[in-house]
Amino acid sequence: MKPMMLQTWCATLLHEGRAYEFEGKMLGLIGVSGGRGGASGAMHSLRDVGRALHAWVVPEQASVAHASQVFDENGRSNDAETEKRLKEVGRQVVRFAYLHNAERADEFLREYESAVDNPGGEN
Repeated sequence: MKPMMLQTWCATLLHEGRAYEFEGKMLGLIGVSGGRGGASGAMHSLRDVGRALHAWVVPEQASVAHASQVFDENGRSNDAETEKRLKEVGRQVVRFAYLHNAERADEFLREYESAVDNPGGEN
C-alpha cells in the first residue's frame, strides 16, 4: 500500500469505529520489495498507522530488498541474515505481547530484562 492508501484505510477504520480491532495489540513490521530500495518508507507509514490505531508497534522491523532473490519458490529464505532479522521481529512481537500482560510496570520491566532471547523457539 502507498502512504496515501494507508492514511485512507486508517481514516476509514477510525470513522467506522473499527479502530478497536488493533487497539492494544502488538504489531511487527516486515516489508518486502522487488527492488533495491526495500520497504522502509512503507514501514515508516505503517508504524504511524499502527500508532493511530492504538496498537503497540515493536521497535524491531525488517525490510527485504530484491525479495525474488532472497526467497525461493516455496517462500523460504535462502539468506541466513535475512532469516535471522525476520525471526527477530517475530520474537519481539511474542516477547512484548507476553510482557504487555504484566500487571504492574515494575513487573513488566523485570520480566523484560530477564526474558530469554527466544522463548519457545530455536536459536
